[in-house]
Amino acid sequence: MKNLIVLTFLVIGIVFGAAATGNNLVEQRANNLTDKMIRELRLNNYQSNKVREINLDKATKMLAAEKEFAGNQEMLDQKYKAISAERDRELERVLSTVQYNSYFGSRNVLTKFDQQFMAELNKSEDKAPVAVTSGSESDATVSTIN
Repeated sequence: MKNLIVLTFLVIGIVFGAAATGNNLVEQRANNLTDKMIRELRLNNYQSNKVREINLDKATKMLAAEKEFAGNQEMLDQKYKAISAERDRELERVLSTVQYNSYFGSRNVLTKFDQQFMAELNKSEDKAPVAVTSGSESDATVSTIN
């Protein structure tokens, strides 16, 4: 009986630990990108908090898309493009015109920064390698190779 209880708690711990790792990855990805945007766009506290919320939401959606469309690169690219367009619309409401123009002009640099971060993170956590793919030059995306 004691063994069954211990085993049950062990399984629950593993399940919640795996879920927390996924959430931690999303938070790390969002925070890394947000911190760079805060520095480069010179965001105030209100903007910083809003941009962090937006990036967390988009990183969550990207991770879900990676899981859902793992074997279908075309669908994954379409989903990434839609998520990026959604991020652009939301950021346009939060940033000043000058900040948004700066952001929009440096999206490729920010995308590459995010890709490098994810590649390093995946390498350090010994996960599947990351592939950089793109539908067009301005819509570079990252996906996990299975």
